[in-house]
Amino acid sequence: MKTNCYKPIFVVLAILFFCGNLSAQSNYKLHSHNDYAQEFPFWKAYIHGASSIEADIFLKNDELFVTHAEEEIKTDLTLENLYLKPLSELAKAGKLREIQVLIDLKSEAKPSLKKLVETLKSYPELTNNSKITFVISGNRPKPADYASFPDFIEFDHQDVSNLAEADLSKIALISQNFRDYSVWNGLGRITAPELEKVEAVIKKAHDAGKSFRFWGAPDTKTTWSRFAAMGVDFINTDKPAEAATYLETLDARKFELNSPISVYKPKFDFDKNTRPKNIILMIGDGNGLSQISSAAFANRGELTITQLRNLGLVKTSSFDDLVTDSAAGATAMATGEKTNNRAIGTDKNGQDLKNLTEIFAEKAYLNGIITTDFVTGATPSSFFSHVVERDDSEAILEDLNKSKVDFFLSAGASDYAKIEKEFVQKDISEFNDFEKRTAVFLSENGLADASVRGDQFPEHVKKVLQNLENQDKPYFLMIEAAKIDKNGHTNNASGIVEEMLDFDKTIAEVLKVADQNKNTLVVITADHETSGFAIMKGDLEKGQIEGGFLTHDHTGTMIPLFSYGPGSELFNGVYENTAVFHRILKAVE
Repeated sequence: MKTNCYKPIFVVLAILFFCGNLSAQSNYKLHSHNDYAQEFPFWKAYIHGASSIEADIFLKNDELFVTHAEEEIKTDLTLENLYLKPLSELAKAGKLREIQVLIDLKSEAKPSLKKLVETLKSYPELTNNSKITFVISGNRPKPADYASFPDFIEFDHQDVSNLAEADLSKIALISQNFRDYSVWNGLGRITAPELEKVEAVIKKAHDAGKSFRFWGAPDTKTTWSRFAAMGVDFINTDKPAEAATYLETLDARKFELNSPISVYKPKFDFDKNTRPKNIILMIGDGNGLSQISSAAFANRGELTITQLRNLGLVKTSSFDDLVTDSAAGATAMATGEKTNNRAIGTDKNGQDLKNLTEIFAEKAYLNGIITTDFVTGATPSSFFSHVVERDDSEAILEDLNKSKVDFFLSAGASDYAKIEKEFVQKDISEFNDFEKRTAVFLSENGLADASVRGDQFPEHVKKVLQNLENQDKPYFLMIEAAKIDKNGHTNNASGIVEEMLDFDKTIAEVLKVADQNKNTLVVITADHETSGFAIMKGDLEKGQIEGGFLTHDHTGTMIPLFSYGPGSELFNGVYENTAVFHRILKAVE
């Protein structure tokens, strides 16, 4: 038994000594409840950053055993073996971080405390260490006797009715049974009357200058999140690893929009029976229903895109995988055929596929691409290039030179030298006509995030649309909001919402032009969903959301499609991504 008990300790110590602490403490403090019941008592909670660890102890035969009840005692599971010796080794090695050890006395208070004090005194590296606090809970002496114990002993106070009279100097925290205040099951939200009681007792502890903990509370992600928001200082859990992972990312998964963006209300004043002159295909890379919903909730419930009435659901699988990448997803929309992941504008056998810009060039359309990505990115390049490997940027730029693209706006001015013979580079302010093939770069390298670049993207789209409306040719324009996907890959909820809001501003500029000319079909969709993003909670009035993530990669879920203008009714229903290509062409027949 002893060997089995110590083996994981030595392994973890080695990791700690040579690699440092495995999990930094988050902004929120975890209390590992009944920690002795973990597979690896102390270590699992400590490594995952728990700020407080609970050990139930029972005094028997002059030994302090870690157990919930006398009949459950196991001879090797002592307070020293499971907790004091590991803490001592960490302290001696200079690896001890701030930690609270809550010792829940299950045996009689007076003899148990006497033995505990005696035992702790043999560990001066702990009792004289400011990084560790020993807190007594369970069978405690009367509050009036707290002061008689050494400085290294503090107490868990559980009576909020006498805080004004109690000597708080020996009280480390205040704990309460959650069930005395609420019957909430940890899902959804607490009812208003119960929430008022819960928040009141937390405030009472804080007004006394003490940290607060609930025991007997639900142990769910929703509970952890709501307790964190309420200011519960030590969040009680029997799942320290899972709770730590959740809370460490909590702030990164939150977003609050202080100033809502304006919402454009489309006029729907077009003849649905006419053939559209112009086609604008807008692709939010990685933009699933939850990404759109999160931005709508942050914007107090509405977006420009949510004003549209014609909706479809698009299946996104590629030829060789249930879960597509951007290359295969965009190729399906650009060419009408499924292909392998990583392929750009080629079929499953590597043969070139005719794309929309090539088809529309034959019909004397102007072809343009606007993206927040590099022009060599998988989505934009699918509309002009033919390569079997999406990362073959050199070949993609060669294809761009030979393509039917008349102009593009993108990040990555550093690529211009490879296309300067075919494209003239202009600033957006100089871009007024389409006499020459034109490249407008939004940045030298990668484009800044929406929170930094402001309204650059929608304003550039607005300028391009003005230019297009000032000439007579029909046009095909592919507009990509690429960085929704990037923030999905990094599980950045704020970035997802900010990029979606930026995309919605761009959608507003497009719909304004569609309303002015009444002859433009606008199709708004995505190539795939990224991250399995979900909305876990929020506040519509405050524009707050908390997101959750299933993965750092793409998912196979269907994605929404919105359409507006003549031909938009063709895009209702559920269909494959290849149908986007075919329905666009049907609209202009």
